[in-house]
Amino acid sequence: MTLTQAQLEAYERDGYLVVENLVSPQDLRTLRERIDAIQEGRASAQTSGFVTNFEPAGGTAVAAKPVLRKLSELAVHDEFFRSIASSQGILDCVAQLTGRAERIHLYSDQAFLKPAFHGTEKPLHQDNSYFRVEPMHFGVTCWMAIDDATVENGCMNYIPGSHKLGLIPHRAIKDTPHLTPDGQFGGERPVPIPAGACIFHHLLVLHSSKANNSPNSRRAWALHYVNGAAQCPVRDYAQMLPVR
Repeated sequence: MTLTQAQLEAYERDGYLVVENLVSPQDLRTLRERIDAIQEGRASAQTSGFVTNFEPAGGTAVAAKPVLRKLSELAVHDEFFRSIASSQGILDCVAQLTGRAERIHLYSDQAFLKPAFHGTEKPLHQDNSYFRVEPMHFGVTCWMAIDDATVENGCMNYIPGSHKLGLIPHRAIKDTPHLTPDGQFGGERPVPIPAGACIFHHLLVLHSSKANNSPNSRRAWALHYVNGAAQCPVRDYAQMLPVR
């Protein structure tokens, strides 16, 4: 697919862009079935090679057993996830937004599960506070909604135009894996999207997601891409999956 000039201008202005219908209904069903099997204990994430993270104790609700928060490295270890991550529609958008049509790599990927009543917030941050990709516009995140992402179940929130602030110093939040920027930032805008839609966002745009206090799950898959000209001091190209 080809993004329009208006879409490219919106991405440049806001630091993010919603593109709908990038994932087919059949692929969405399979994504849900595969994740359901792991969440319900019918399949093992460890056997599949996925990396797991769990919700902290005392999250939004008390759970009888640990609640799965995140699955990482799905595309590296699974052919089906890899096929979605390397689909032409997504990669065409990545190529246009990073300025390079060849040698695209998947830097990393994580499925954020945010289960009903248990999904905790992800604090405000910039992706490049973790990744350190240079130049910063040579990378982009594709945030894919596997379920409808609503304000109630913890959709993404962005501060439009904040990618123009440059890389902001971040601090670690005690007893969590999270980083968040120093200082106060206002103007967060919720961006609800339907299942099958993707939000492409700049590695410097400030974003967050709130807790899921609703009865509906909010599963999403974050795919972080870089083009082959990017410098990646934190993660070597040998650790990445070439997708084009």
